[in-house]
Amino acid sequence: LDQSSNDNLFTPFDGLNTSGSISRGITIGNNQNAVVDSQLDLQISGKLNDNVSIRASIQDANIPNQQGGYSQNLEEFDQLFIELYSDNWNIRAGDVDLQNQGSYFGRFTKKVQGISLAGTITHENGAKTAAFASVALVRGVFSGSDFLGSEGNQGPYKLVGPNGELFVLIVSGSEKVFVNGVLLARGENKDYVIDYNAGEIKFNPTYPITANMRIRVEYQFTERNYTRFIGYGGGNYTSETFDVGAYVYSENDAKNQPLQQSLSEEQVAILKTAGDDMNAMVAPSSIPDTYEEGKFLYKKELLETGVEIFVFSNNPEEELFNVRFTLVGNNLGDYIRAQTSAINQIFEYIAPINGMAQGSYAPFIRLNAPTKLQVGGVKGRYHPSKNTKINFEVAGSKNDLNLFSNIDNENDNGYAAHLDFQQHIMSRPDSLVLTAEGAFDFINQDFRSVERLYNVEFNRDWNLVNPLGNQRFVSAGANAVSATYGSARYMFQQLHFSENYDGSRHEVSTNTKLKNATFIANGSY
Repeated sequence: LDQSSNDNLFTPFDGLNTSGSISRGITIGNNQNAVVDSQLDLQISGKLNDNVSIRASIQDANIPNQQGGYSQNLEEFDQLFIELYSDNWNIRAGDVDLQNQGSYFGRFTKKVQGISLAGTITHENGAKTAAFASVALVRGVFSGSDFLGSEGNQGPYKLVGPNGELFVLIVSGSEKVFVNGVLLARGENKDYVIDYNAGEIKFNPTYPITANMRIRVEYQFTERNYTRFIGYGGGNYTSETFDVGAYVYSENDAKNQPLQQSLSEEQVAILKTAGDDMNAMVAPSSIPDTYEEGKFLYKKELLETGVEIFVFSNNPEEELFNVRFTLVGNNLGDYIRAQTSAINQIFEYIAPINGMAQGSYAPFIRLNAPTKLQVGGVKGRYHPSKNTKINFEVAGSKNDLNLFSNIDNENDNGYAAHLDFQQHIMSRPDSLVLTAEGAFDFINQDFRSVERLYNVEFNRDWNLVNPLGNQRFVSAGANAVSATYGSARYMFQQLHFSENYDGSRHEVSTNTKLKNATFIANGSY
């Protein structure tokens, strides 16, 4: 018998490294309650074999004004993922940061929980083919809040949902804060801090707020009306002179899997007939009930005008109803809060005056319809030389605001196109480079992108209030760059909406260096 003398050189999980920390602390003060702070950080990395590596992370923190939670379940951790990767592919499961920054119409950043796969093939001629796909549950829905600062008031400022919801739970780390178009940084030693659980933002004393500041906060907030799925996939082919790619994005609610609301057959019927009209997505909230100590119930009364109203009653001999009242806004409802206790509120009917409602509440509940947004596109880039670059993209979208209804579906589909170019006109030995550039956008009025398309100050720059119709945006200009004197840029822009807007704009910017001085200027007219 021969016994091999070769040693097995491979050891499973050889070099697998773990590191991290867990901390607990208590914050106390003479004008506040005691607050318990905690933080967990566990990192795992290493090689499974010569070609495959692994990394994993578990992070959780409930430091005040930063991230929320004391965590009991895996999905409650701030970050939890495991990733396998090599030189040409990777697989990640858990918390995934989905991004598409290489597209014009399909740009987005999403924090989701699911799985993502990506791989790249390199061809003999040097070209590369890449493919990617992701499937996940959505952690948050994109929204934004715009407001003006209050003189000397650092906050907190309340963030709201897209339909005016006052209590929203912000997805940790998803926010972008702009003041007068400038992106700020989060942190106690930076510009602001944010309470994700309360949906409130507070600016630090080092960044004083004035009444002239335009503040915009973009974020993802947790919406649990339905189970929401997201799918994202596509591919790219890149070569020496030509690149082409395609992508598909789909985000939709599972209409048969409601979470925070339980829809009856009558309520589903209301949604089917409502179409896309949010004001029609309401249902009566009164439910027959029996008297019991501690319940706040109402009886029905018929006024001389023929109007049936609800009146608070604790008489067990009467026909009683359990009624939910919804805040609809000042002078939009017929009920007001008459009494408030620690556990409930009593509402009272107040008659309209001269046909105008005097209250802020109404005895109905708002129904949330399941929605769907799909965006797909093809993009390309032609660069025959270092002096010429041409980019194009065409995209289409489907935005269905009510999956229960086929009414108002004629405006669900939209399309858009983009073309831009850069051409070096002159390049001198003293490093002076003169470039001509231009761009053209056409956006159908029914096209919807995943997130904001243009810069955060776009509407203000063009004095847009309520533009209607198809959009056409054209820009052309030149850019001069010198290693000695700096840079200068001029752009002419024209914006047109087919129904109610037509405007043009000249934009000039310079960054000039003269000896030891630098002059920076930006202007538009």
